[in-house]
Amino acid sequence: MVFETVTDRTSMSFRDNAAYAYLLEKARERTPAELASEARRDVFLTHLWERPERYRGVPVHIQGAALRVVRFESKLSKTGWLYEAWIVTPDARRYPFDCVFEEPPDGFPIGVEVNERVVFNGYFLKVMKYQAADVARGAPVLVGKIGWDRRPVASPAEESNRILTWSLTIIGLLFLVSLARWVSQLLRHLAYPRRGGPPSRNVSDQIPPEDLQAWLETQGEDRDGTNRGP
Repeated sequence: MVFETVTDRTSMSFRDNAAYAYLLEKARERTPAELASEARRDVFLTHLWERPERYRGVPVHIQGAALRVVRFESKLSKTGWLYEAWIVTPDARRYPFDCVFEEPPDGFPIGVEVNERVVFNGYFLKVMKYQAADVARGAPVLVGKIGWDRRPVASPAEESNRILTWSLTIIGLLFLVSLARWVSQLLRHLAYPRRGGPPSRNVSDQIPPEDLQAWLETQGEDRDGTNRGP
């Protein structure tokens, strides 16, 4: 088997070349669509880290951001060149995948500080040891094909600003709705003011008609007597 000499948590060496060449050829024989259809989407970094021997040679699908892309000479490639992209995924932002491919998309940027949306479908080779700030770490090595989304990846600051903008917009809309309701209630109150007490009643509504008539006649007689004099 080509994987017999592969050892995890070690640097890449000539002992990995047979498996390396085998996976390059296997990826070369497939179109991007074919490899994408074969790649598993239920395998994550923790699976590869904890049980690398179980997933050796298994096609894996990842999606994330390429932060570093370099090109180097290699006799294992038919073109004489290989490309290496260090890709972080949403579930493991601090631990990148080392993804190797032969053909980059047209216009794909190369550099030690990039930030590009990518998908990668590749065969798992090993967990490779590498140095990061004087600390030894491990990265899963995938060999396959890369896909590139030309839209730029939002930086953490840009993402925070976008969230803040949307939050302020929602708060502003809620304030305007509350203000509109308050103004509507105020206008309704001014147009139909409430009375302070019960409605007033006319005197005629409080005195029976016959009593009112008798009172009026009495008042008339009093005025006549006053006008006659002694």
